Amino acid sequence: MAEETKSQEKKGILRKRWGLKLIFFLLTTVIVLSVFLYSLAPTASFWDCGELIACSYILGIPHPPGAPLYINLGRLFSLIPISREVAYRLNFFTALMGAISCGFVYLLVVKLLEIEKRPLSQPILHLSGILAGLLLGFAYSFWDNSVETEVYTPCVIIALVVLYFAILWREKRERGETDNRLVLFAIFLLFLSAGIHFTPMMIFLPLLIYGLAVDRKAILELRVIELLILYLAFVLISGLELVDYFVLFLASPTVAMIDLLKNKGGFFFLLWLIYFLYLFYLSSKKRLDGRYVFFGLFLIFLASTVQFYLMVRSAREPAINEVAPTGWRQFVGVLKREQYDPMKLYPRKTQFLTEEDYRNYPNSTPYLGLIPAYWEQIKFYLRYLFWQWAGEQNFDIFYHITPFALASLIPILLGILGMVNYSKREKKSFLLIFLCFLVASLGLLTYLNLKYSPSDPREHLKFREVRERDYFYAFSYVFFTIFIGLGIYYFLAEVFPTYLKKVKPILKITLYYLAFGIIIILPIASVLFNYPNVTRRYNFIPAEYGYNMLISCEGEKAVIFTNGDNDTFPLWFVQETPSFVNNYQAPFKRNVAVANLSLLNTTWYCKQLKKWGAPISFSEKKIEELPQGIYGKDGRVYLLKDIIIRDLLATNAGIKLVWPDDYLLTPHEFRQKVLKNYREEKGTKIYFASTVSRDNLYDVEPWLKTCGLVQLVVPDSGENQIDVAKTESLLYSVYKMKSMLDKRVMKDENTRGLLINYAANYLALAQEYQKRGNLDEAMRIMEKALAFDLDKQRKSLLYYNLSYFALMAQKPNLAIAYLDSIEKLGVKDFEILLRKGIALQSLGQIEKAEKSFQEALQLAPNRPEAVQALYTLYLTALADTPKAKEVLVNWLKRNPHDTVARGMLKRLGG
Repeated sequence: MAEETKSQEKKGILRKRWGLKLIFFLLTTVIVLSVFLYSLAPTASFWDCGELIACSYILGIPHPPGAPLYINLGRLFSLIPISREVAYRLNFFTALMGAISCGFVYLLVVKLLEIEKRPLSQPILHLSGILAGLLLGFAYSFWDNSVETEVYTPCVIIALVVLYFAILWREKRERGETDNRLVLFAIFLLFLSAGIHFTPMMIFLPLLIYGLAVDRKAILELRVIELLILYLAFVLISGLELVDYFVLFLASPTVAMIDLLKNKGGFFFLLWLIYFLYLFYLSSKKRLDGRYVFFGLFLIFLASTVQFYLMVRSAREPAINEVAPTGWRQFVGVLKREQYDPMKLYPRKTQFLTEEDYRNYPNSTPYLGLIPAYWEQIKFYLRYLFWQWAGEQNFDIFYHITPFALASLIPILLGILGMVNYSKREKKSFLLIFLCFLVASLGLLTYLNLKYSPSDPREHLKFREVRERDYFYAFSYVFFTIFIGLGIYYFLAEVFPTYLKKVKPILKITLYYLAFGIIIILPIASVLFNYPNVTRRYNFIPAEYGYNMLISCEGEKAVIFTNGDNDTFPLWFVQETPSFVNNYQAPFKRNVAVANLSLLNTTWYCKQLKKWGAPISFSEKKIEELPQGIYGKDGRVYLLKDIIIRDLLATNAGIKLVWPDDYLLTPHEFRQKVLKNYREEKGTKIYFASTVSRDNLYDVEPWLKTCGLVQLVVPDSGENQIDVAKTESLLYSVYKMKSMLDKRVMKDENTRGLLINYAANYLALAQEYQKRGNLDEAMRIMEKALAFDLDKQRKSLLYYNLSYFALMAQKPNLAIAYLDSIEKLGVKDFEILLRKGIALQSLGQIEKAEKSFQEALQLAPNRPEAVQALYTLYLTALADTPKAKEVLVNWLKRNPHDTVARGMLKRLGG
């Protein structure tokens, strides 16, 4: 009876503890979710978001590795009517997964401390877990990933759940329970997660090592390790690429085995023969748990069949069908990410100054040795780590470290404290979390071999990523945050109280609560520091941009060439997804074929473009045979995209080109053959986005006319052509720009970069009116462009042009006001100071004009314009010949071979 009473009491205590954990789990989740929802993107964001939302809505195929499970989960969430905006529903899914992940960090911190099996301070225990969850939620990269549609955040929750199950399994084993269902479920979940992204598989090796450390027999009895070793051995023996096929196995063991069967059938059958003989041998020795092995292999192969969705759905030809993996070769290529450059561990990309040097290696000389280059990549990881809790504006090891950086150092120091202390007390669990952190940081850094950051201040480094890559390392910050939670407990419960024993009693309580308070406000500080950089609140700019690009394209059929992700995915989003920008009418403007120039270097995309109605003369079979690159008459390498652009233009004009000769003409010869007297014989209007770089416009540039954000191929050539009526109509009546002009919308560098295209339209219009002599209208148009939130340099360019128009309109006071606005921006420029001096001189403000010319001369002492201006001012306005001589003498000291200046000095008697 007494034992039964004790058992009941124990169960009651456990229920109470679980109830408390559930409350704090929900509390952590709700707090984080509330902040996420406040900062959540209301529609599609830039980069992959628009593509993922569109694919989720139409069940399309996004870029490799395809994310089939994510697309189907996204489709389910797109049906939940929490908002009319479909994109918001998908964004909410990401935010919810992120918030629940923070709740699981709380559970993990508490569980890891409880495993120590010693008396714990319950209030500090739960507080440490909650603070760890909040610090993860408000870490820069994790928060940034959690307020838009991305695959990384849902991956985090899977990894954390698997880790939690691993620890629960350990507790069961230590209680003597032989139930391995948690192992089977964790394996199933891990391989299923590859259908979202491959990142959760980073914890595979740490989990394996942890499992062997906890119960070697239970892990080995699964007999998966032997199968993996056999598989890799036969891949190696058969001459297949080891790394590629290992990645393929992690992505889908089922696909990996079938591919081995298709490529090396004999090796496949030999592999399984050896494996089954091995199992038979173990069974004969009574060392095989057949049921356990069967269910393990069954669940692994079952989970990995999720990838076959890509083949099945692709065969239905959805509107977005990247790589078109209907055939086996294309399907395997998606999982192996063959569309991208193969991962190479050596040489390190940071060894080179330019991409050309990297591509030419070993026929080029590295800028750095292996170790310094690797250290450069570690520096960038550390740079991103220091961003997490104080914001990039406060702690950037390349730019500045403000006093607020202390807020970032405290969590990092607490994380180190947690690592050190936990390693001494609980070696097995420490090994699990530390290895996860190590693989997700140093391991991933080594594997990815990234280029220099786009924000590296060293201008001579040209080999850079297109965007900051901190999000790649978000997984490592998750595991580090767990150590922060452990560190908070050790500091508040042990380290600081031990220190306080040496302090006078009167200060003990004050110091303890001060330290307590500082740690509690760390998540609040992170919110304040990071919110401006991560919030997407009110931000409809990507959707507006996609709509404006599409609506610019007229005609029953049109093709628009785009440059990259950010001027392609927003267009796909608007075409395929109901949104406020298209008045919730989807599909929208599908008569416009979006021709992404990067994807045009792939045959599958060229074939899709032809199916969409683009005037391409090549048959699908011929497209498959086209070369990836071929030398032209001018020695330039013409890529597949260049060949397709030429064919499309010629076919639309009703001109049949001869392969390969006509495709290899010089740009001038091609323009004379195809674009001179160009006509739209096939009825398709061909546009180039204003974001397309000039090196992609050699064949067409003189035959382009600006129509808002796009440039139309036209029959007449000319410089800087603009359709004034169309562009005015688009800018003033058609384009949706409310969010772009909303000062509440936080705009990052990438967004400001796209806003330049709008400002450039206003500038082009203004210049056209200036040519017509209507300077007042030119200035009125330019004033409108000032409403865009541009960086200082580009805004100063607008003011500079306004000052030019004002001077031409004989309004020097207004010109000076515009130039003063540039100075208020903190921009010092030679041309600005020179023009200001000219305006001041015209107003008779000679002393101020002299000062402005002298400042210009100081900025650019070897430019002659300021010397000429000062020389003229001294002679004509001040009649001061000695000063005029002095200016020329000083100039000739710097430029002794200037014969014109020497002649001028001679005429002055010098």
